[in-house]
Amino acid sequence: MNHLIKHGLLVTACAIGVGLSQSSVAADTTAPVAATATIDWSKLQLSITGVNDTVPTVTFSGQNTSLSSYASSPGQHENNSKSINNWTDPKSADADAGTTFANALASTLNFSGDANSVHGSASSSGTRTEQFTFDGPGVLTVTVPYTISLNGETSNYCYYCYNYDHASVSGSASFNSYVDNGSSSTHSNSSFSLHNYYGTPPSQSQSGTLVFGIFASGAGNGSLNVNFDLSAHSPVSSVPEPESYAMLLAGLELMGAMVRRRGNNRST
Repeated sequence: MNHLIKHGLLVTACAIGVGLSQSSVAADTTAPVAATATIDWSKLQLSITGVNDTVPTVTFSGQNTSLSSYASSPGQHENNSKSINNWTDPKSADADAGTTFANALASTLNFSGDANSVHGSASSSGTRTEQFTFDGPGVLTVTVPYTISLNGETSNYCYYCYNYDHASVSGSASFNSYVDNGSSSTHSNSSFSLHNYYGTPPSQSQSGTLVFGIFASGAGNGSLNVNFDLSAHSPVSSVPEPESYAMLLAGLELMGAMVRRRGNNRST
C-alpha cells in the first residue's frame, strides 16, 4: 500500500472520528414515559358477615400514610418524602428535575401518584396502613377501587431497560385470633401491575378493585395496608446526524479518487 492510499485511509478515519465525536452526534430521546396510579379512597367499603345472626364489629386505629417521590435528569435531581399518622390531613410529596417530575398525593378522598420522564427517571410511591380489632367470629371484607396506566415505551437502543417502567397497586390484610385455648390466623393480599416488557404495547391502562378478605374464628387484632408504586425512565441514545454521514461519504470519495489516480499513474 503506497503513501497516497495510507494517507487516504488516515483522512477517512479522521473524518469518521470527528463526525461522530463532536456536536454532530444528536441525542435521540425516546418518547416520554408516564406512569400513574389512583386509589379511590372515598369508595373504600367494609362488608361484615357474622355467625348465628350476630354481626361482629370492627374498630380501626393507628393510621399512617407515607409518601415518596424522586426525579432525575442530566445535571439535577430531587427527592421528597412525607409521613403522617392520620388520614384526615391532605399531604403531597413532589419532586421536579426539569422536564422530569413525580408526585405522590394523599387525602381522605384520594390516594394517588404519577411519575413522568422526558429525559431522565422518575418514581413515586405511597403506603397506607391501619390497625384494627375485629370481635368475630365472622368474615370481614375490604374493597377499594383503583386505576393504573403506563404510557410511552423504552428506546429500542436499550433492550435491557424494558422492565424499568411500571405502574402497580397492591395491598394486604392480616388477622390473628387467640380464643378458647386456641389460635387462628388469616392473610389476604391483592396486587395488579403494568410493565413495559419488550414487545408490550406502549400505552396501557387498567381499572379494577383491590379486595381483601379476613376470616375470623374469634375476636382478635389485624392490620391493613394499601400501596402504589410507579417508575418511569426515558433513556437517551446517540445517533449520528446527517452531517456525520456526509463527512463519511466525503472521506470514502477521497479514497476512491486516490486509488483511481494511482491506477492512472501506472498506465502512463
